[in-house]
Amino acid sequence: MKKKEMIRIRAAIVAILVVAILTACGPAATTVAPTAVPPTAVPPTAVPPTAVPPTAVPPTAVPPTPAPDPAYYENEPVAVVPAGVPGQPMVEAAINTVIFGGPGTNYVVYGAFLGGVTAIATGVSTDGLWYAISVPVAPGGNGWVSATYVLPTNTSGLPVLASPPVPPTVELVPPASGDPQATALAQTYVRTGPGDTYPAYGIAQTGAMARVIGKSEDGAWLVVRVNPQVIGAGYAWAALAYLQASNIETVPVVASPDQAPPATVEPPPAGAPTATALDYIYLRSGPGTNYLILGTAAPGATGEVTGKSEDGLWWQIKVPTSFYSTGAAWVSADWTTTANTENVPVVAAPPPPSTELPSTTPTVGCQLVSQDPVDYTVFPPSTGFGMTWVVKNTGSVSWDGPNTNLVFLGAYNGQRLHQNGDVYGISESVVPGATYTVSGSLITPATPGTYGEAWALQQNGTNVCTFYVIVEAK
Repeated sequence: MKKKEMIRIRAAIVAILVVAILTACGPAATTVAPTAVPPTAVPPTAVPPTAVPPTAVPPTAVPPTPAPDPAYYENEPVAVVPAGVPGQPMVEAAINTVIFGGPGTNYVVYGAFLGGVTAIATGVSTDGLWYAISVPVAPGGNGWVSATYVLPTNTSGLPVLASPPVPPTVELVPPASGDPQATALAQTYVRTGPGDTYPAYGIAQTGAMARVIGKSEDGAWLVVRVNPQVIGAGYAWAALAYLQASNIETVPVVASPDQAPPATVEPPPAGAPTATALDYIYLRSGPGTNYLILGTAAPGATGEVTGKSEDGLWWQIKVPTSFYSTGAAWVSADWTTTANTENVPVVAAPPPPSTELPSTTPTVGCQLVSQDPVDYTVFPPSTGFGMTWVVKNTGSVSWDGPNTNLVFLGAYNGQRLHQNGDVYGISESVVPGATYTVSGSLITPATPGTYGEAWALQQNGTNVCTFYVIVEAK
């Protein structure tokens, strides 16, 4: 049979079937309008009766945008956050994602936020692309999650929160082959001591490698080398939970450095220009990390701004003269948010501390009784050691806590050996003839050489006596 004949036959059969169907299901053939819509005219976009409605999409389904890089969360500690409360603003992780320290992936990482977990929503970013959630372990109590990867509930009335400054990146000293070393698994804080209450120097970026020179007593923090030209101490602390470490079995235990004393800041008057700490931050004697550390302000502490540095990177704030004699201290703009500071004046920086050891000739009223270790003791590079001086009050006036301080004066070769505070009040009254013990923990630099530090016992701002230590690193 020819092809054309087969087509004609099939067409005829189809026509007969259509007529039969219309005859059986509709009115008499003579009443069918010639323009009746055939069954094939049903709109092709109509939802079939078996389609799943949009609200039935499982909450853990991957959103239409790309999923976050698994490296963000596969090696992260899981963040523990308060669960969302039904009826209150909350978000649920649609998939595994990450909690950051600010509304962006360039902030520090607080941990993994696993799919299906809920959290209390506390705010939204100015661009609406990030939600702030309650993270009690974060210095300010908040962390941030991308709106792309969470399912919000009752969030329409959340306050808009300003973005905090992005912390600076810390330059780590890379290890040599075979050195004890660590690699950052995510953006993590590099701090001045082994704990979240120590101020941070900044962030170690994901993938950054550092030479490890020690560990904390509990093993939860590592001491890593940092660029001493930027951070005078030449070392810092990072949490092991955010690091991939190797060859660290024999690194020494390093004593935790003393915390700088809490800063005293007067509450600012209404409408005054203010600066508020985002993390634990240092108050310094001038606008730079080479100035003396006066104390530490806690997250949320707010002070009255009285000026700014010429480069705009530091704020001068008002403090009681009983805390610091000039009545002013400086805080880094990297770790604060401000209000009403548009018209504060530029303030000239005070002279920076000396980078050379001053004269160590004791003045009347004080005598160095003993020192351990003695000068020119040899330690390997990158090694922690304890330092103890015993000084005697040879004057006729007692050394009282409010009026007497231990003050860092300078470092030989410009390399600091101590860490954290540069000014400490004495812990007890020392009557004439009595002795007082000054102790702390130091670390030798990574480069062999001769190094030292000088300190003074000051009464009412005047040096009573000076004492120092000089060591060899080799």
